[in-house]
Amino acid sequence: MAVTISEAEIKAYREDGVTVLRNVIDPSWIESLRVAVEKALVFAGPHAEIYTKPEDPGLFFNDFYMYQRLPEFREFAFNSPCAEIAGRLMGADKINLFNDHLFVKEPGTPGSRVPWHQDQPYCAVKGRQFCSTWVPLDPVPQETTVEYILGSHLWDRWFAPFDAMSDGAQHGSQEFERIPDFEAERDKHRIASWTLEPGDCLAFHALVVHQGMANAITSTRRRAVIGRFLGDDAVYAKREPLCEFPHNPPPLENGEPLENAPEDFPPVWHN
Repeated sequence: MAVTISEAEIKAYREDGVTVLRNVIDPSWIESLRVAVEKALVFAGPHAEIYTKPEDPGLFFNDFYMYQRLPEFREFAFNSPCAEIAGRLMGADKINLFNDHLFVKEPGTPGSRVPWHQDQPYCAVKGRQFCSTWVPLDPVPQETTVEYILGSHLWDRWFAPFDAMSDGAQHGSQEFERIPDFEAERDKHRIASWTLEPGDCLAFHALVVHQGMANAITSTRRRAVIGRFLGDDAVYAKREPLCEFPHNPPPLENGEPLENAPEDFPPVWHN
């Protein structure tokens, strides 16, 4: 079924770097993903990460490439509206899946904030057509939502990944600049965020600067499934040091279209 996306939503994505689409994910997908999340928590993948320490309250869990292991995630990645949403917002003729990503922030996890960052510097991708969809499985109030610096995807600036959530090491790239303290200069930027309900979908450019708020609320979980989608101009960027994603380098030359490795980046939609 084709997704209806308004001109205003397309304009917001292209000018602001982010847009919110309301009630575009059918409840059946939400229920299926909720079941799948419980499987992922028990049968975590080889690249799963737990950022909370045993002595910390709550749980902050991340996993990746779930579509390769769990059928519910594969069905969602290949057949949900998300790939088409990304394609139509970007104006792409075809879409390949880069990866999927699971966030679980259990109730009462005050240490689960994700600092300001961009997604694309973590990924071996060069090109403007690189879009993420962010689908909540729980209500997301203002206190636990994602914040975006509008228009930051157009700055032509790439910020080095932070590794503070794992070992505190500084990223070794000389290609990217160190990210400013955006929290200290909030009044200098247009910052936007939305409360969300299951069925809504945030879609945002991989270069837009954003942060994920912690889930200190003790009454609700904060589960979200992210899809990262490649458009027509996405090519492999072999950087030094190697980007974190994909974890297994594809059989591609630097600058080669990522679609040339369909086993690593499967096609999921075409116009």
